[in-house]
This record gives sequence, C-alpha cells and structure tokens, in this order.
Amino acid sequence: MQPTGIYIERNAKGMATFVRIDLKKYGEKLKDFFDMEGITIEGSPYDPEFVAKIKRAEKQPSKKIDLNQYGISI
Repeated sequence: MQPTGIYIERNAKGMATFVRIDLKKYGEKLKDFFDMEGITIEGSPYDPEFVAKIKRAEKQPSKKIDLNQYGISI
C-alpha cells in the first residue's frame, strides 16, 4: 500500500518517471536532500521586484475604457 502524500506518475509505457510529494507532510524529512541539491522550498522563485510591481498594480483602481471609440463592439 502506497503512503498518502506520495504520488508516482508513469509515462505511456508504464514506467515511473515522476514523483509528487506533499511537502507539508514530508518536507522536513527531505530538507537535507533539498539542501544538498540546492533546491529551496521556502522562498518564491519569482523576482521580488516583479512581484512588488504586480501587487502595486493590483491596488490601483481599474479604468473604464469605451471600446466604441476604437471601433470595437461587444
């Protein structure tokens, strides 16, 4: 019986090719392996400046545009 939180994905030939692991459940047990391989699970993979720019844009009020002035009717 396979433990919960670990899912083996197989290719079309039935060979195991990928494993999905629930990091909430097994993250601490795998921490040494991730450190050895240079994998970080704590931080975001995105550029912090890019994320900040998106968050600032989300806070700005949206603008209403009349599409008819551009010859577009929906």
